Amino acid sequence: MDNQNEYLLNFRGYNFERTLVKMNIVENMEDQEIRDDDVFIVTYPKSGTVWTQQILSLIYFEGYRNNTENIQTIDRAPFFEYNNHNVDFAKMPSPRIFCSHLPYYLVPKAFKNKKVKILYVYRNPKDVLTSYFHYSNLMVILEASNTIETFMQTFLDGRVVGSNWFDHIRGWYEHRHDFNIMFLSYEDMKKDLRGSVLKICSFLEKELS
Repeated sequence: MDNQNEYLLNFRGYNFERTLVKMNIVENMEDQEIRDDDVFIVTYPKSGTVWTQQILSLIYFEGYRNNTENIQTIDRAPFFEYNNHNVDFAKMPSPRIFCSHLPYYLVPKAFKNKKVKILYVYRNPKDVLTSYFHYSNLMVILEASNTIETFMQTFLDGRVVGSNWFDHIRGWYEHRHDFNIMFLSYEDMKKDLRGSVLKICSFLEKELS
């Protein structure tokens, strides 16, 4: 574990955001409860995570659709390895929805339970880089870059939260047959949102009323 970087915490070759990561979860992931009906949104950072959280919230939570429940999206679909608001996972009603930026090689073996559904959303790396550059300059918990050219080298070297974009995508795609997983591109969602939502519902075997 690398503890030298002010912004990043490297664990088993992967960069987490230092101030937010819950190491008690990360170091003991094999002991974390994974239920058969859990749903995971897996992304590389800045690839449409929040948008997908909102889509799944609309699908699963009637209170979200009709505005009768004042629950933040991040609490409806918390980050597995960050859990920003310290949600008690054990008390979440099923089906639980989680988000994660974890690479393939760090996920618990229980993810490979074919009943657990994983929605992997990926995005054009040029747009990821651009969004990440601006986001990093806004967030004090991330290292800012003076120019996008400087950030590009940092991004390509994998010296960011999420590590190397290419490795993240390749790791999940090469092992896609190990999981009950659906791959969906951010660009396809933008081009045909209704069609993409219907595909998601079909994958989840869930009707959106």
